[in-house]
Amino acid sequence: MAFLLYTWEFCSQDGRGGKVWKARGACRNPSLGYNDDVMKVPFKRFSEEFYYYSSQLAVFFILIIFLTSGSLAMGLTSSLVVVAFMVLQTVLLVSQGHLPILRFLFSLITPVGYSILRAATSSLDFTETTNVLLWGAAVYIGFFQAVSLSLRVGLFKRVAEAALSLGSAVIFFGFYYYLDLRLGLTRAFQAGTLPREAYIAGLKIGSFGIGLRTFISSPQHLFALLGILSFDAMLLASRMRALNLKTRLDQLIETPASPEAYPLETSALTASDPAEAARPPTRHLITAVSSDIVGFTALSEMIGTQKSVDFLNRYYTFWTHAASSQGGRISSITGDSVIMLFGLVDEGQNPERALFAAYFFQDQLQGFREDLAAMSLPADFKISIGVHTGTVISALLGPPGEQKRNVFGDTIAVAARLDSLCRELHQELLVSHATFRRLSLESQATLERIGEVLLRQSTRPVPVYSRK
Repeated sequence: MAFLLYTWEFCSQDGRGGKVWKARGACRNPSLGYNDDVMKVPFKRFSEEFYYYSSQLAVFFILIIFLTSGSLAMGLTSSLVVVAFMVLQTVLLVSQGHLPILRFLFSLITPVGYSILRAATSSLDFTETTNVLLWGAAVYIGFFQAVSLSLRVGLFKRVAEAALSLGSAVIFFGFYYYLDLRLGLTRAFQAGTLPREAYIAGLKIGSFGIGLRTFISSPQHLFALLGILSFDAMLLASRMRALNLKTRLDQLIETPASPEAYPLETSALTASDPAEAARPPTRHLITAVSSDIVGFTALSEMIGTQKSVDFLNRYYTFWTHAASSQGGRISSITGDSVIMLFGLVDEGQNPERALFAAYFFQDQLQGFREDLAAMSLPADFKISIGVHTGTVISALLGPPGEQKRNVFGDTIAVAARLDSLCRELHQELLVSHATFRRLSLESQATLERIGEVLLRQSTRPVPVYSRK
């Protein structure tokens, strides 16, 4: 699901005389598809942006507005105005926030909207704690996000991410403390035990830290602080894993693969090598993994040629890393389809290694999506994976003078069939029974049987399994 914001223009008439409308720019350069003026905002990225960086501001804004509006109608109206600013800010951050300067500037949209609202409906005091906290939080988060985006993966980027994570936790706790402080001041003022002058002074930033030590010493508040820090630590750990993944992908892209990494694909293994030419065709028990990007054709038409190439190269590198981590290799690449083989060099535990490679890919997929989003590449996509175990024949194949050792057999076709069945069965991973029965009990426990299908050269339906 995504929000699509674009302008339309009349291109031509179809064969029946009807008008053909396309996104502006697509008529002049059809190869660009919707790439010129389309701003695609994936709903998943929108929700993540709002949840991780804006939800605390939204709650704080709305609570403060209701505490200071004086009436339900005014509070509701003001809240809707602020939420509208926040939605606009989030949409712009998701669509254009990969640029550091825009990331910083767009982070200020909601505080600017709040200040305009306060100036229009009441007096605006810039020394009031509410205003200082909102502006301070927006500037801090926007600044460190922009710094993180402008740096390559390294020590300083990790420092920026740590500062962003720690700062977010401190900001959230500061909001929490100020809400409690303001509620206490309001109750005391309404009860007549606090003079108006003292009430106004208590709302200024200069009085912010007066009761902080007492507030933290309370057991329930200390528990809330520990909960905030724990949640923040999990987010930081997830972000660091994504950065580590990006580092490995960059290294794989920038460093050419050594011949030893793929021993069956090197030019040395040709018919010109007497030892290799003398080797007869051999059978291997292998596990094949087939993977596709769901709907990639439509996606490539939308994002354009160059971004499609960049996207696929990152995707291939990601799978190369996943396969090589378990001793497998990429056998073939056709468009967005990737075939990996496990067991050609070492047949031991090849079903386990193939399954772990698929799990690794799935577990690291969110980090891969963040890496793509940082490069302004599509991050809202689905992957289908098929895993099957069987025999293949390894032999010198190819035209005279260009023969190389390669493999063929139904095992690869069955893995590809399982890959395609993922769409029909609404699964991301399908494992054949031939692979399942060769797994350890621990690995089998991670899978669940979802039904039976008719596979290539099978006379009756066989069970298939998916990850729990």
